[in-house]
Amino acid sequence: MKIATKFFDVIEVDEKEFINFNHGIPGFEDFHQYIIKRYKDQSPFLVMQSIEKADLAFILIEMEQIVPGYSIDLDDSIVAELQLNKPEEAIVRVIVTLPEDVSKATVDLAAPIVINFKTGLAKQIILNNPMYSLKHPLFATENAKEAACTVIP
Repeated sequence: MKIATKFFDVIEVDEKEFINFNHGIPGFEDFHQYIIKRYKDQSPFLVMQSIEKADLAFILIEMEQIVPGYSIDLDDSIVAELQLNKPEEAIVRVIVTLPEDVSKATVDLAAPIVINFKTGLAKQIILNNPMYSLKHPLFATENAKEAACTVIP
């Protein structure tokens, strides 16, 4: 199937690659299906493109690139909703906000996106942890990275 995209023009996608948010993403509840594609070869950024709306796309980055050791504890209801059988099936990504001055880019550590890579089910999780900022600097110092990290035993 071909879809129009915000960053890649028109691309061919396979429905097997769709990521499905049963309830949408907060603020975008009417859009449920997305595809994730690397922005450019060798880029750390990913684009989560809506299948249903061409101009709806989010820039994502892998958590380990921002805060090594970042860990979240999912409620049983979320584990069931995403049909996660073991932790290794979950992929965690965070949304990047890129202002005009890219040096001030931030990531949303308080609302990561959790994806079951086996089923394609996904959910944006809202964490109630004051250690995780909505606007964590993307280009943080090592001290800021360590302060943002919580390891759950």
